[in-house]
Amino acid sequence: MLVRQQIGKLLLVGFSVLIVMALAACGSPTEEPSAAAPAAPAASQPTAAPTSPAQATEAPATAMTEDTGGKVTLMNAVWGTELFTPRDGVGEAATYGRQMNAFWINGNENVEMLPSVLTDWAVSEDGLSWDLTIREGITFHNGDPLTIDDALFTMQFTFGPEAVTESISPSIQAEAAETASIEATGPNSLRVTHTTPKAFFPFFISELSFGIAGILLPKTYFESIGQDAFNDAPIGAGPFRLEKHVIAEQILLERVDDYFMPERSPSFQTLDLRLVPEVATRVAALRAGDADVIEANLAVKDQVEDGGGRFIWAQESSYMWILMPGCWEVQFPCNKKEVRQALDYAIDKDLIINSLYGPEAAVSKGWNWVTPNALGYSADLDPFPHDPELAKQLMADAGYPDGDGFGTLEVHTWKAGDVPFLPEQAQLIADMWEKNLGIDVEVIVGEASTVRERWFGRQLDGKVIIRANETRWDGGSITNGIYGDPEGNAHLGGKRDDLVAVAKEALSVVDPTLRQEAFNKAYKVLRDEHYEFGTGYVNLPWGVGPRIASWEPWPVVAYQTAIWTMKLN
Repeated sequence: MLVRQQIGKLLLVGFSVLIVMALAACGSPTEEPSAAAPAAPAASQPTAAPTSPAQATEAPATAMTEDTGGKVTLMNAVWGTELFTPRDGVGEAATYGRQMNAFWINGNENVEMLPSVLTDWAVSEDGLSWDLTIREGITFHNGDPLTIDDALFTMQFTFGPEAVTESISPSIQAEAAETASIEATGPNSLRVTHTTPKAFFPFFISELSFGIAGILLPKTYFESIGQDAFNDAPIGAGPFRLEKHVIAEQILLERVDDYFMPERSPSFQTLDLRLVPEVATRVAALRAGDADVIEANLAVKDQVEDGGGRFIWAQESSYMWILMPGCWEVQFPCNKKEVRQALDYAIDKDLIINSLYGPEAAVSKGWNWVTPNALGYSADLDPFPHDPELAKQLMADAGYPDGDGFGTLEVHTWKAGDVPFLPEQAQLIADMWEKNLGIDVEVIVGEASTVRERWFGRQLDGKVIIRANETRWDGGSITNGIYGDPEGNAHLGGKRDDLVAVAKEALSVVDPTLRQEAFNKAYKVLRDEHYEFGTGYVNLPWGVGPRIASWEPWPVVAYQTAIWTMKLN
């Protein structure tokens, strides 16, 4: 059920003072930041994630840190679906899915793809088929060996015909719609063939991706109990097994001692994940010693440090996304590019970042998922500058001088764990649109699942969604879902053949040396059309308590990563 946000209209002078007062009134911590975060990775040349394991190898395995046993309690703000299958557990499901499962392909801190369940992957000359070789000696948590039958079953479940309608992920739907065949080619090998080239396919099924589309399912166990029962009692082949799941409260995981990649085995026994939506409650738990790691924000930095903790930063973890679905319908003002661009020019991104986040925690760079260390980025993809006069002129050119005849614009948003203060940001943007464009704006705060469902059901056409989304090095899958599939639920590209062709041209480039230029070219065209834009990306701060000696989360990957690097005092 949607709840209408009753945030008072804010004057555009003195934003930071008003925001602090508003947050304090709501009971949220309001401490000012006192120290800078570590510098973000250099962005001049995006890291080139390899398309073949021959191009990258895992660092030599070192002896695991002496086992301290014990438990790490980690508190998240959002878990998403709390489902455990690859086509259902998207987005925030990576918070627990990465810990429980083996992925087809691993990643590392340099955003490189490395062997995991697959020891090798290679693409055909025409770019349509991927040949995949499976590692021997992997077992699921119930002791069953992982075989070619499990691999085929998982690939069919995730990308077979049923996934076009059964998956809740638009990216998986688009991928499944263009999957021509999945077949075994040997006792430990299979081939996935697409109708169009899919250079992003290995990245999509890696642990570097935005969700858990790359996890493996145990065929015999899954078929014996069915999908619903599997979501109640899932098993995987990852470093942790599920011990207990209390909906909207706890996911308790225990270390698997015979995990097939011992160099990535955690140094502690138990990972106790807790769902705690309110940051004040998470901070109080950290200070009391009831939590070891929490999702935090810059406003609570002093409280974390005063309690004996510190911040560890995950750079470029999420981005702030403004999208306008259904703009191909001529009755909506957003059908006109001048309107779409005017909405962006009217937003003062720097003021929003300085008022709500601070420059350590958020940066106004990139174009949505194309952050500075992503494939296809260049500085000319950065957000439009704040130019209210140009915004007014564009609105007048579109036939809405001073907002006359525009009507009320609805803005839908939700509270997100990876991007704090999203409803507050939506209200600031609404105030800027009212002041700079003369239009009436209403902010509606709902639940993430409800807003997504209404978006995909075409109930939010002609309106605005302001949301968080996961960053990624390779944006091929989301480009395909948003622009390459005009019949897909998440399509934003105006159902225009020319934009479909732009997306498909970039997606067809398989040569890794040419993909940066190809995606950069496509992104510039899509950015100019402005069916979507954003205010920047977020460096997510994790608050850690004194029991955590060290942890090295990855950049450009959302949610908690590299848990095996977490060492305890």
